[in-house]
Amino acid sequence: MRKVHSLGLQMTGLFAASSLLIGCASSDTRSMADAGEAGGQRGTGGVSGVGGVTGGGGPASGGTTGAGAAGGRSGVGTGGNRDAGDSTGSPDAVTVDADGGSPPPPFTGPTVTGTVTVTRGAAMGHLAPGFAGLSFEKTHMTDGFFTASNAPLIALFKLLGPGIVRIGANDVDASTWVPAATPVAGGQTSHNIGTVEVDGLAAFLNAAGWKAIYGVSMRTAIQPSVDESVYVTNRLGASLHSIEIGNEINFFAANAVGTPTMQWASFEAAIHGALASIPLAGPAAAGAVTTFTVPFANAEGNRIILLTEHYYKGASSSNPTIAAMLALDPGVVSQSQALASAVQANQIRDGYRWGEMNSYSGHGAAGVSDVFAAALWGIDFMLTTAEYGAAGVNFHGGGQNMDNNVCTNGVASCTLPFRYSPILEVDSRVTGAAPLFYGMLLVSQAGVGDLLPTRVTAANVNFTAYSISLADGSTNVVLVNKDMTNGVDASIDTGAAVAAANAVFLLAPSLSAKTGITFAGSEISAAGAWSPKVPYIVTATGHVVNLIVPPASAVVVHSR
Repeated sequence: MRKVHSLGLQMTGLFAASSLLIGCASSDTRSMADAGEAGGQRGTGGVSGVGGVTGGGGPASGGTTGAGAAGGRSGVGTGGNRDAGDSTGSPDAVTVDADGGSPPPPFTGPTVTGTVTVTRGAAMGHLAPGFAGLSFEKTHMTDGFFTASNAPLIALFKLLGPGIVRIGANDVDASTWVPAATPVAGGQTSHNIGTVEVDGLAAFLNAAGWKAIYGVSMRTAIQPSVDESVYVTNRLGASLHSIEIGNEINFFAANAVGTPTMQWASFEAAIHGALASIPLAGPAAAGAVTTFTVPFANAEGNRIILLTEHYYKGASSSNPTIAAMLALDPGVVSQSQALASAVQANQIRDGYRWGEMNSYSGHGAAGVSDVFAAALWGIDFMLTTAEYGAAGVNFHGGGQNMDNNVCTNGVASCTLPFRYSPILEVDSRVTGAAPLFYGMLLVSQAGVGDLLPTRVTAANVNFTAYSISLADGSTNVVLVNKDMTNGVDASIDTGAAVAAANAVFLLAPSLSAKTGITFAGSEISAAGAWSPKVPYIVTATGHVVNLIVPPASAVVVHSR
């Protein structure tokens, strides 16, 4: 049979030869015309929030046919078998038969009609390489977590492809550079950071193929942070993206040095005085885009290569619900626009990044931040911010005895567990991929390229869509159905003739599920192994691709 490359996922080969690109919409068109003033703009997408849980149309894994006619609808399933490669690296690119695979099994639950319309000719954002990143408390360096021997962690990083990890957060300003410091046992942490910990991080980054934004304290004396910055820069080499001075410095009170910006400038001058080539990021501010971060960019933009900001939708102490998490947050777009404008005005080389973010501060909300709904929320956040100029996001996480999470007698005794962590761990050892990680994997597998304006209509369901124009002329559309009951019977007008189309699904038993989650028909093992199955064939006529998106699911549709 004639061979063709399947959907070309960037660096990982799920859709192996085309790079995938994405753009997004809720129930109206997102376009560059939206990029007006900082207030009142569109958020992470979705018509309305949804609550509760759903059976979600858990499909079979076989090859039963959907509708045979060109205009028919198909359901969803896991697809055929294909090995994606070993568990420690990105899977090799593969090919599938042009007429191989099978339609998704039919979906038999309730549906609403949905339309998705892609507008070509003008990009409204870009999905950059390494967009889905991670963030950790700095004290995680002291417990043997970041070493070249942590094979499961390396494997999970490689699933996301080469990216950027941020080391810092609240613990950065409680940590001190002590060159002779030594690591502590897993599950314990120390606030003393030394050369051994940095050497371990360097070996880990080299093994994973990632770079680091590395935080140094702004609450200690200047010289230790200077010395640490110089050692880290020399030791990490090409694995260092930048040094970040302090954490959420907009909360620093006035002190002997002066305002937080003046204090930052003192540290910056000393660091660059010691080694002028050190790349810097900042200000790692939180909740102060227009009042602190934009003025900071205007004042210090020529001294940094990356503008960083933090985002949390709210506080876990507010007892949020799944519905609240999935509901639109207009601030995501308005803040992204303000940051994009500041980057452009000050010509900041690497743009801006949501350098620490997650659903709810205080390490997340039980039954909300740690369930499948968080994966769907994460997809919306990533692709919406990509539309509005972000270079990437870093989902925060941590473990025992970090950032006020006191665990005196093992993980069961923790007082403030990191419920929102994308990577699950006990005693500083990986135990699995959290639901949120699956959303990160989908976006990482969605490739690199320009996002296209996309219009969605789907009555009374929280349904979003994102479209990407790939370098090879093909298109990827990501559909996210956050409704707990209804599937969406979707007709996708790609804006270009479709010769063939296929799809992979992100599925779970319900919005509140913590287990039983699959992407492309496969779970991620505790060792970081993921073996995606062959994409499903879906029906297409002219410009239009047809399929059903089940409740509580997401799908990547590739057309060429």
